[in-house]
Amino acid sequence: MNKMAIAGVAIAVSGAVGAQWYANKRADDVIAEQVQQFSEQTGFDVSYENVDYSLLSNTVVIERVSFKSQETAQQLIDIESMSIEGYEADKVSPFTELVVKGLSLSSELASAPEAAALPMRIVNAKYDLVSSVSFDESNGNSEVKLSASAQNLLDIAFNFDMANSQEAMNLQIEIDKMHKQGEMDLEAELQMQSKMLSAIQALQPRTLSFSLGNGGELKSLVDELLQKNGLDHAQLQAMLASQLNAVPASDVNKEAIKAFVAGLNSFEVSMEFPEQTSLMQLGMQLQPLAADPQALEQFLNLKMVGK
Repeated sequence: MNKMAIAGVAIAVSGAVGAQWYANKRADDVIAEQVQQFSEQTGFDVSYENVDYSLLSNTVVIERVSFKSQETAQQLIDIESMSIEGYEADKVSPFTELVVKGLSLSSELASAPEAAALPMRIVNAKYDLVSSVSFDESNGNSEVKLSASAQNLLDIAFNFDMANSQEAMNLQIEIDKMHKQGEMDLEAELQMQSKMLSAIQALQPRTLSFSLGNGGELKSLVDELLQKNGLDHAQLQAMLASQLNAVPASDVNKEAIKAFVAGLNSFEVSMEFPEQTSLMQLGMQLQPLAADPQALEQFLNLKMVGK
């Protein structure tokens, strides 16, 4: 490789390193500003050890985060790492994801008297959380996904797909800007709340699903909770069967609930909503069906699967 090529590579590497350094510094400043605002609004002090930003993936990673009560100075929650991908302050990102890894109660909170009523495996568990929003600017469709995992205990997922969400998304950006620029007085806040309510009512839900899965020790956890209340698994199943007899739901969905309680392996719920129907219209259509749960199931295409 000639000297010219070596010099070119050196300049490129130096530029990349410099850009990454500036990006990290800028990310550190932004996180510090956001943490300060959060502390002022919530009464919690937030500390962290490191902020790293990836230019290629537009992802900020914050390591070893802790939350402390300003009122009692008690350490509350510790988080191994948090990452935010795709966030853009001045426009709606096509994809934004928040990942929280290793969330746990602090040793102070875990040893507090209030925690003594909970099973130790819940108190001592570490939790992982993932939240994402996908947005298609060309048609206004968006999808919200939430998932949580409790170490060896439980996995939960929630998905909500909707149309006509562009107004709500853009309005949220406008609200964030007003807060940042100090323009959000009481009158402006009330106006924005009214606008946001209208935007939410105009959303058109498409599908909704929820799932719950055994992370490995769910059954033993449930048995432990039952034992504390003087019950066993067989009694729980009998009580549930008796209560379901009085519920005017479809036999298929009743059996799905019974199957989940018997096996405690997985439970899934899904719904499909009428096309091009806003939340306000949906609410009006659901009102006359409230007295007829089976017709409501059919209208929402409600399906359950339990194992």
